[in-house]
Amino acid sequence: MRLLRLLLQAFGPFTNKVVDFSAGPNNLHLIYGPNEAGKSSALRAMTDLRFGIPVRSSDSFVHAAGDLRIGAVFLEQTGQPIGLVRRKGRGATLSRLNPETEQADPALPTDSTLERELTGGLERTEFESMFGLNHARLREGGQRLLAGEGDLGSALFEASAGTRGITALLAALDADAKKLYSPHGRAQNAVINEARRQIEEQRQVLRQALTKPADWQVLNRAYEMAKTTLDEITQALETLRRYENDLTELRTVEPLLREHDRLATELQSLANIPNLAENARQERLTAQQSLARVQQDLREAEQELKRCSSALAALALEPLVLQHADTIERWLSEVPVVSRHHIEVQQQAVAIEQIASRLAILVERIVPGMGLSEILQAIPSDADRRMLDMHVAEEGRLKERFQASQQQAVTLDQALQEEADAVPVSVAPIARQSLSLTIRHAQSLGDVIRRKADLDRQVRDLESQFAIALSDLSSDSEQALRSTHPILDAQITLTKQELLEVQEQQKVAGDEYQRVERDLDEQRIRYRQLAAEGEIVTSDTLRSARLRRDQGWALIRQVYIERTQDAEGLVREFDAERALPEAFEAAEHEADRQADLLRADAKRAAGFEECSMRIEQMETRRSQLQQHMDTLAARRCQILTGWGQQLCAAGLPDIAPEPLHEWQRRRHDALQLAEQVETLRAESASLIEQAGEAASRIVNALRTLGQSVEERVIGDLKSLTVLIEQGLNWEKSAIQMEAEQSARAKTVKQLQVERDKLHRSIGEMTTELDRHRSALQQWEARLALPAHSTPDAVKARLNELDELARLHSKLIEAQERKALLQAELDELTQQGRQIAVLLGEAAPVALTSFADGLRKRLIVAREREQEREVLLRDRNRAQEKKRIAESVQVAQEAVCSRLCTAAETTTIDLLPELEDAAARKREVKKKLAFVQDQLARASSHSEEELRRRLAGRDAFALDRERDHCRAEIERRDQELAAAQQTEQHARLALNAVDASDRAAVAREAIESAAARYRSAIRPWARLKLAHVLLQEALNRFRERAQAPMITAASSYFSLMTGGAYERLVTDESGDRPVLCAQRAGGTRIRIEEMSEGTGDQLYLALRLAALELRRSSHPQMPLVLDDVLITSDNDRAANVLRALSQFSDGGQVMIFTHHEHLIEVARLALGEQGFTLHTL
Repeated sequence: MRLLRLLLQAFGPFTNKVVDFSAGPNNLHLIYGPNEAGKSSALRAMTDLRFGIPVRSSDSFVHAAGDLRIGAVFLEQTGQPIGLVRRKGRGATLSRLNPETEQADPALPTDSTLERELTGGLERTEFESMFGLNHARLREGGQRLLAGEGDLGSALFEASAGTRGITALLAALDADAKKLYSPHGRAQNAVINEARRQIEEQRQVLRQALTKPADWQVLNRAYEMAKTTLDEITQALETLRRYENDLTELRTVEPLLREHDRLATELQSLANIPNLAENARQERLTAQQSLARVQQDLREAEQELKRCSSALAALALEPLVLQHADTIERWLSEVPVVSRHHIEVQQQAVAIEQIASRLAILVERIVPGMGLSEILQAIPSDADRRMLDMHVAEEGRLKERFQASQQQAVTLDQALQEEADAVPVSVAPIARQSLSLTIRHAQSLGDVIRRKADLDRQVRDLESQFAIALSDLSSDSEQALRSTHPILDAQITLTKQELLEVQEQQKVAGDEYQRVERDLDEQRIRYRQLAAEGEIVTSDTLRSARLRRDQGWALIRQVYIERTQDAEGLVREFDAERALPEAFEAAEHEADRQADLLRADAKRAAGFEECSMRIEQMETRRSQLQQHMDTLAARRCQILTGWGQQLCAAGLPDIAPEPLHEWQRRRHDALQLAEQVETLRAESASLIEQAGEAASRIVNALRTLGQSVEERVIGDLKSLTVLIEQGLNWEKSAIQMEAEQSARAKTVKQLQVERDKLHRSIGEMTTELDRHRSALQQWEARLALPAHSTPDAVKARLNELDELARLHSKLIEAQERKALLQAELDELTQQGRQIAVLLGEAAPVALTSFADGLRKRLIVAREREQEREVLLRDRNRAQEKKRIAESVQVAQEAVCSRLCTAAETTTIDLLPELEDAAARKREVKKKLAFVQDQLARASSHSEEELRRRLAGRDAFALDRERDHCRAEIERRDQELAAAQQTEQHARLALNAVDASDRAAVAREAIESAAARYRSAIRPWARLKLAHVLLQEALNRFRERAQAPMITAASSYFSLMTGGAYERLVTDESGDRPVLCAQRAGGTRIRIEEMSEGTGDQLYLALRLAALELRRSSHPQMPLVLDDVLITSDNDRAANVLRALSQFSDGGQVMIFTHHEHLIEVARLALGEQGFTLHTL
């Protein structure tokens, strides 16, 4: 369905926004929106309308998510308008609306047919890939073309389907398949290769792990004996080691017990020594040292107290000076300004007299006879001064503007008169539009001369290829080729499958037959080897011998005990040469002999019997396989006979199914070549006809516009290019003339507006000048100036008044300063007299001399006061030191008395000897406790038990017994090592026969590898099949779409490059066909040699050509482009727009952009009627 109007009712930033695509004269629409105008939302709306609004939409930032609505009016194929609206939600979100009112109408039905028509049967991603293109995807497509080095199939397929990276996808499929299986023998890292190698290796391990069970009993018996011996030696060793540990324990505690007895005796001898504290010596020494130090401190404190008392008595102080020190200092800090104030008072008196004389002279000069106070009253205030300055400035500015405006009015009148004299040139819009459409139609034909030459060349190439194809097919003509009846692929596949199945069965049977033959030869060799070692007795021969023995015994009973009548005949049947008793004895001896032989060599007998049984089984299997292979050969002959009859009936050559499939494909390709030849011939004729018709239309249109056209043959293809160029030149000149006329009209209108505005401005300036002149007249009277004085005169009078006011202010300031200084001098003199009263002295006569003497007295008084404070502080410190020393002396004497009481002595001099004895007693106690702890650690037995066990033993006896025990342990260790080695060898031998897991591990590894093999086969097959199918689709698409798609793309590419490239060609000189571009001079350029911008243009041309070929399947789907011209300059953008204009003849093209300059580029390239502009 064709989109007529897009109704953005509530979506993104839009509310009831309508974009009308039916208003323009053509199908090329340029949608412009500046940044943040909603261009991206409008793009998403184009897709969401068709496929539904996503659950998590990013366009719900203005409207609530449940209120999002997108509507549209479409034109059905029947020509009737239909309205649809899409809401955000779940389930059926598409409903109908009235195309006229653009409101939802629930009465109108909605079915799945509308959904299919709206989406074209496509998914969202398919629609965006085929009919949507933005700048990023355009650049990506161009880069893929450059990176793919021009591979023809990939370029055409990707451009047609809008897909990405077909070549890379093929390479990835091949690489993934090689990870699973690689046909190269050296590729062992692939999963299937590795699994197959592991299966072969583990099969060899499994065969080697199968051992003979007859050896198990001997090995088991040897293992049990070795284990018993090892247990006995281990138990004896444990007994010996326990005895050795007991001897070691006794040897360890024996010296400890002797040391214990010695220390106990010594401790008993020190029982009368008092128990003093460990720190008693240190405490005594500390007390003695403290007493000596305290006595020294007492002597120093007494001396310091005497010194301070004598110094305090010698000091002479001035308490009144110190009491009023702050007042004296403040007054002394102000005394230095007295002399300066005397000088400044005299200077101010002289200045006051000078300023008064200058004021009198200035007043007389300004207005003779007027007093100073009257003139001061005439001086304007600050606000009045600002208003006066404003009036003066505005009057001067307005006068200048008034003169300039009058001059500008004269200039505008002259310009308007010149523009009115110019004569406009008009062009009929219908005739111009007819010429434009005719030229666009002719341009859509492309380079007709080149296309005609290409068609002729293609016809010749295809005829040559068709002749080669007939030769390859061994056919005489096209009629003979068409007379054959191809066999269906299913029938070929069925016959091929039957032959493959028979061949596979023959291969399997043949392989098994050869394997059975090899195994049979091996068993026969083994049979002969067993027979060569001597007579072989088996259970069957023993059974036969015993049966003969039993038969002889039965005959003896019948003949000699039961005496039956026919006994003689039975005896002759039993042994015709010997008598019955001798024959029975021989049979009995033979049975016993075979039994003895079987018991003596049971292993060989079992192997011989097994070998015989396998030989019999293998011969039977070989016969079965031979019969099966004969049956398969007959079946193959039957299939080939039926196949030959079927080929003969169809008129086909007698070849195998696989070659026949290729022959039929080539037959189909040859017939397609014939059809392509006819199509190209018809296209060539149609091209000549279209070129002639286009040339005739251009001639008529030019003549209608009054242009002279030379007489040319309309059917001549070369004349079309000249006519198109002439028409384009006329269009360009017409556009230029229209632009000039539009600019001239715009200029006239602008000049008129400026003239009217200027006249209004002149009137306003006249009114404003009158207002300022009236205000200035009042000020002239106040300032004693004549009427209509100039602004300079007003400013000069104001300067004079300012000078007068300044001198008057200066006079007042000098008088005030003189009074202030005199007051300060009087205040300082009064303060000096008050200070003298405070000190009890007479009033000073000379203020400066009194201040100097007072300053010196204050310094001396402060120094003496500071010295007194230092002496008092030293006296207090000495008193405190004396007090502390006395208290410390009492405390340390108490400590000495306590220590003497603890030592039970009366004098401190005896304490050192007692402290040494007490220390020795403590040391003996510590050693005794340590020995007791060592005994507890060395043995868990009690002291009495240890003494009992050591009775009668000394250290030498214990050492002899322990050495003897250790020698016995060493001998037993050697026996244990030998027994362990014997047990280990027996156990390993037994495990190798009976308990070895090599066979199980090998079987498990085989199953694991087989599982990996099976699991990798299916993915590998899928990957290979996908690679083959994709490559085949690529090849078929190239063969089917190459000619028309390259032809269409050549036209678009030539337009986009401005004729720099004539057409696109294929180069099949290499192993794969590649796409090239031919310049105007005939030079061919490979794709990888192009610039990035040209690569983008080529990709866009291929996309347009692919969409043009597929337009029949989706006739009404629009092509939506988003900022595809963002990196193009104006010339390249104009060329691309011309190509898109040609493409839009068959369907809608919508170009979204936020670059405003493209609008002007489109107007210059296509004209006002060449596209429709929409603004968001």
